[in-house]
Amino acid sequence: MSGRAAGGGERLSYFEGYRAIGAVVVVIFHAYQHNRDPVTWHWPLEGTTWHDLLRATDLVVDLFFVQSAFLLGRPYLRACLDGERRQHARAFLVRRAARVLPLYYTAILLVWAISNPILPGDWPDLLLHVTFTQTFSQAKIFYTNGPAWSLAVEMQFYLLLAVLGALAQRICGRLRHRSARLAVLLLGIAVLAGACDGYRLLAVSAWRLPDTYWPAWFGLPAKLDVFAAGLLLALLAAGGVRLPGAAARRLVGAAGIAVLVGGSVVRLRPGFPETFVHGVYGAGCALVHGASVLGGSHGPRWARVRWLVALGGMSYSLYLWHEPVLRLLDSHGLLPERGTAAGFGFTAVLLLAVSLPVAWLSYHAVERTGQFVARAFDGEGRRREYYRPLPDLPAPPQIRDVTEVLSLRGRLPAGTWPTRD
Repeated sequence: MSGRAAGGGERLSYFEGYRAIGAVVVVIFHAYQHNRDPVTWHWPLEGTTWHDLLRATDLVVDLFFVQSAFLLGRPYLRACLDGERRQHARAFLVRRAARVLPLYYTAILLVWAISNPILPGDWPDLLLHVTFTQTFSQAKIFYTNGPAWSLAVEMQFYLLLAVLGALAQRICGRLRHRSARLAVLLLGIAVLAGACDGYRLLAVSAWRLPDTYWPAWFGLPAKLDVFAAGLLLALLAAGGVRLPGAAARRLVGAAGIAVLVGGSVVRLRPGFPETFVHGVYGAGCALVHGASVLGGSHGPRWARVRWLVALGGMSYSLYLWHEPVLRLLDSHGLLPERGTAAGFGFTAVLLLAVSLPVAWLSYHAVERTGQFVARAFDGEGRRREYYRPLPDLPAPPQIRDVTEVLSLRGRLPAGTWPTRD
């Protein structure tokens, strides 16, 4: 969620357009989820196609994961393949921390403080959230700020990428041929995806974990193949793979949409383990992005509209603040009775109307601060020295009369001036 498309300049500005739509869709889904009947847990539109579409919107989180893996993995893969600028783990983690932590900690600490007015409060919940480990807790994974679980998964992926990126650069640096380096990277990505699918098979078939055991299905091990899809796309782009023309771009994009639709249909089958659908969604999102990334285009025109790109820039704030806003509106009795389609529509409109200004304020007051913090570190993750001491200047030569001053003109070091004996 928190990755930025800045690394690709204008060519990847459409990533922000996708991210904007995704964040709005998440807000709408949570408004829908909030309007389940409090007694029967019946969904307002259950039994309709609209209900199935809204349930499938969780693919948006997979879209965020694919984008993050592509944008953050691409510099590492370029360095491995072509020996471009070496990526330093410390610099990478510093940039990620500057991007994620200011807003994340602001939202978590504020919501927790309001929810726990009497100390010590639910300090285990706070500890889990500030360490990004809530995804390991069945009781606390969605506490304080529900959508923050995906930020915990992303932060865990950043740590994994820093370790694997350093290892991959070391291994590839010892290989002479580019084809050998490419094969090693492909194998590494395949191992990530395979480990994820193996974990899912064990969780479903051997361990028989229930669908409601959230740490099993919302943790990093269950999402690795989604990240692997983004890394594979980044590797293809770094490896120079290009689609031959507009027809090929349309074909790949259509294939991605077909995969997403197919995954949404398959998950409706009774008894089908939904966890496997997210790997399918990851592949579909990678194909949709690949149509533009590998086709050399600037992406869909609609995704590059200026206001949509601007909304994508503050989508991280919208994503983190909308649930606390929803809870605040509900606690003040501003939302309609739950269980009706009309109530869902009103909730969605009101939630967007309030959350968007909050997100705008949060972006300018909090997120941009993190961007300035990131600039205080160099490419190796070290603090920039803005006030280095000036080097020692040579002692000025001694003169006896004006003729010596004239003879020294043009030969004195900058910043020196002769003094009279």
